[in-house]
Amino acid sequence: MRALAALVVAAVTVLSAGCEKAVEMRLVPPQGDDVDTSCVTAVQLTLTGRRLEDETYHCVEVEPGSVRSLQDHNLSGIFDLDLPPFEIIGIQVRGVAAAGGCTEGSAVGPTIFVASSDQWGDEIELPMRGVLSCADRIDQPTPVRVVDFPSLVANGSCVAVEGLQAQPGDLFPTLLYNNFAGYQWWFYFWTPPQPTNAEGMLTLPYSFSAASTGSCLGLYTFDGVYAGDGCLTPAGRGACGAEAEFHYIPYDLARDATFSIEDQIAFPSAVFGVVLDDQRRPVVGATVTTSTPGAEVRFATPSGTGFTLHDGPGTDASGTFVVMTKRPALVEITKPGMGTRRVMTGGTSATVVTMTPAN
Repeated sequence: MRALAALVVAAVTVLSAGCEKAVEMRLVPPQGDDVDTSCVTAVQLTLTGRRLEDETYHCVEVEPGSVRSLQDHNLSGIFDLDLPPFEIIGIQVRGVAAAGGCTEGSAVGPTIFVASSDQWGDEIELPMRGVLSCADRIDQPTPVRVVDFPSLVANGSCVAVEGLQAQPGDLFPTLLYNNFAGYQWWFYFWTPPQPTNAEGMLTLPYSFSAASTGSCLGLYTFDGVYAGDGCLTPAGRGACGAEAEFHYIPYDLARDATFSIEDQIAFPSAVFGVVLDDQRRPVVGATVTTSTPGAEVRFATPSGTGFTLHDGPGTDASGTFVVMTKRPALVEITKPGMGTRRVMTGGTSATVVTMTPAN
């Protein structure tokens, strides 16, 4: 089904406060991106300001199949509302396969497509991103293994993290707003928290293995002292098994890393990672790059209870690196003779990249 194939006028109208003039928003589908939207049951508009409390949510329910093509969406006038009393810096429209439709004013469930912008005016173009096509979406429990990151770095051992309270969130692409520095999944944790078992396992409510490249599923965690969040990348095997993996890093390990004052001011998040082969041995000389605006890759060496950062062309004998970022970032890892990997990094969790020989 060719669902996101042309420029269309969105079914979104925001009324300027105190007058009849409307702000028109236009959905701009990406070229060549085919996404089946037949399972969308709710559409949500979010207007974001500069402060966390400056966000408004507006959700409407639609019949499944009614958004089968955004060229004939039949949603005209779906959002008619006054402007909020704050400066708008981000606009987002989401199509969601929400079993309950709108829940407490929000669409909660697997996100099928997102359109967003950080530009404001009388006419606004919202570039669209497909996240998880209805044709690829599978409603079945999906296991995730929570693994201790320091143990993998120290000796390649797989140590399960038992008793970690984990709450799966929504699936999103990154860069929803070009300059917005917040984590886009933060307000979309919608399933009850569950403790990881003795094998470090938890269960997601649906499969996300077929999600588009650059998508990320948020996971909120609490270890009894510190709360954190992280990013689950759909594609690729884990280091310790076939399941998707979440890599837990204790707060004090990241805290004790050697960061300059300038880095601490410029980057609110530092995601540590390690590149391993399929035998869980560090990969030396792997190149790690990112094209995500506002993100930088540094290489690292374990030191004492933390890490020491250094400049270099690739990973050293430890295989470790760090992504300094303001939001979830897509990184690409390459090594001659090995297959290229692309993974999402974000939040306060760590990232483990398993590389295998190229075909």
